[in-house]
Amino acid sequence: TTLGSRPSAGSPRLAELAPVRQVATLSKMRQTLLRTRLGLSLAASVVGAVQMAQPARSRSSSAVLPLASSMQSSQRATAVLVHGLDSSKETWSGVLADLAAAGYPAVAYDLRGHGESPLGDPDEFEPAALASDVLAAVRAAGIKRCVLVGHSMGGRVAMRAAAIEAESGGASVLRAVVVEDMDISPRTAPELSAEKRREVAAWGDGGEGAPGRRFASWGACREALLPWYDADEVRVDSWRNKRVRPHPDSSWWSDINPLARRLAWERVLASDDGASAWRELAARSGSGGLPFSVQLWHADVPGSVVKEGAGEVGGIADMSGKMPAARVR
Repeated sequence: TTLGSRPSAGSPRLAELAPVRQVATLSKMRQTLLRTRLGLSLAASVVGAVQMAQPARSRSSSAVLPLASSMQSSQRATAVLVHGLDSSKETWSGVLADLAAAGYPAVAYDLRGHGESPLGDPDEFEPAALASDVLAAVRAAGIKRCVLVGHSMGGRVAMRAAAIEAESGGASVLRAVVVEDMDISPRTAPELSAEKRREVAAWGDGGEGAPGRRFASWGACREALLPWYDADEVRVDSWRNKRVRPHPDSSWWSDINPLARRLAWERVLASDDGASAWRELAARSGSGGLPFSVQLWHADVPGSVVKEGAGEVGGIADMSGKMPAARVR
């Protein structure tokens, strides 16, 4: 897969988290029947309330109980899914449906500057910040244990999140970390002229004179995106109603953010933070073990973007040698 590509919902690697099943939907007949019954029930309730209104009885306060949800379960760890380059939580929609159908709690997050998440200060766009955002969101959601899955560029974020949790010394929310289709070899960021750097800054969080990622129409958004993606009309058009979609106010929102893409290339993919995080994890793994398992998943050659050769520095074999406890798939 290319960097930032959509992970396959039918992938045998993701299938190991849960069986792949089609999500069932109510038939039109069942939906009509449900609406009819609900309408009659509501009507009866209103009539009854008018005819038999009585003062409400006081109730003693009771303890608030923790509720299970689609994001967490008392029996299974939550799958926390982190997307790759030029992507958003939308890329996991098929996988989320499969996990839900199999009874596995799951949640997908937009990294800062991607999807519907704000970019914040571009100077603070670093692997540690992205990883801390994810960990904070997990804890804010009340998730007590999770399997963190980072796809492509998200795999670098997952590595740093794992290193942060291992360093904290406290009870970790992680039960397993899956780095999917990413190694620790630094990439080379595409060159960008000074003029282009000024232009891409308009894709920030918006404000006076900066539209950000909201546009008046699909056409306006399409024209704004094309110059940043080699005028690839097929690729940009494929995002319509998915990663670029209309809002109720008739404007169009772009999950795709050329500025976040640029920052991800320079600060995450082209950096040595992946190698640094992996060394930290390997050291802790060898000195007493990690409180969670680590797995490396990669696509079959030639579809993978990772280095797999035994002598390739920063590749899968190199990573496995540095941390033998990591399971390679």
